[in-house]
Amino acid sequence: MRGPPHAAAVLLVAAAALCLGGRAEELEASSPEFNYPAVFNFGDSNSDTGGRVAAGFESISPPYGSTFFGSPSGRFCDGRLIIDFLMDAMDMPFLNAYLDSVGAPNLRAGVNFAQAGCSITPATATSVSPFSFGLQIKQFFAFKDKVTKLLSKGDTYRRYIPQSDYFSQGLYTFDIGQNDLAGEFYWKTEDQVAASIPTILLEFETGLKKLYEQGARKFWIHNTGPLGCLPQNVAFFGKDRSQLDELRCVAKHNRVAKLFNLQLHALCTKLRGEFAGASITYVDIYTIKYSLIANYSRYGFENPIQACCGYGGPPLNYDSRVPCGQTASLNGNLVTAKGCKDSTEFVNWDGIHYTEAANFHIASQILTGRYSDPPFADKMPFLIKPKF
Repeated sequence: MRGPPHAAAVLLVAAAALCLGGRAEELEASSPEFNYPAVFNFGDSNSDTGGRVAAGFESISPPYGSTFFGSPSGRFCDGRLIIDFLMDAMDMPFLNAYLDSVGAPNLRAGVNFAQAGCSITPATATSVSPFSFGLQIKQFFAFKDKVTKLLSKGDTYRRYIPQSDYFSQGLYTFDIGQNDLAGEFYWKTEDQVAASIPTILLEFETGLKKLYEQGARKFWIHNTGPLGCLPQNVAFFGKDRSQLDELRCVAKHNRVAKLFNLQLHALCTKLRGEFAGASITYVDIYTIKYSLIANYSRYGFENPIQACCGYGGPPLNYDSRVPCGQTASLNGNLVTAKGCKDSTEFVNWDGIHYTEAANFHIASQILTGRYSDPPFADKMPFLIKPKF
């Protein structure tokens, strides 16, 4: 299967039209003309389609990519990411990573600047990735400048790069901030991490304003998920059972994530009043993911927190010393973190990232519009149907 059914394309187009202010009575007439010529994505590993691998920081081994691509695709997943499903729903090709020059990538429909491990705030010497949000913004401007120069030279490259008006008409998507919070818990208290949120969001606001000043008008912003429910965090911070909530997630991580999201939502509301002629859609990823973990069996999953690909067995199947797909020596014995037999039974893939099946569920919930501000759930109440 290439992706979600074609009805999903109609759904996302109609939903986006509503987000941009289309009235219900005008929907039928406006939907066919509504179109994003390109998508420009900024983020971390939740939406990285190959940037970190292309940068040479690390390679990804099987079973990554095994569910859909048949081999590692640069994604930290067994298959497709949320951004892949959203692109598919808009009947657009998957986004190529900005740094990936292998395979003659076609960038006409947009480009992905996301990098695994990146943060909103500037990178430091100890950061997992140097490609912070600010640097991704700089890469976008470098890309836009190069495209402008190539377009001025004639039609030679037009079929491979965005047209000049795509930058003002395109959709700008964001899924970033998880690393700014989760990484800080290793050496800061909950109150200290919470106190850093305004600084993080000020950096995010600065980046959004730079994009707006350069013509961006359509913004699609994901909040951060329930960090305390990731096996990696449960394994390290959940040894004291009193630190876990009713779902066996680390409570303090989720409290800070919700506080971050509350302030991010407020920022989106504020910018709607400042960005004349722009649309800003805030998507509540946290609620979708937490509901999935809380009601996993209702959605056809069997393991809400245990990693599909890992080492150690239940309840987490996660050991930081043996990453997914790798072999390490533990107590003199070689052990390998292998994938599970059926990833569709698992919400979590490798202790940090979600499975393709979970990403599909999340994308289908996004497309209902119930979790977005502005909302459009009452206009488009149906779901796309999973096919694996």
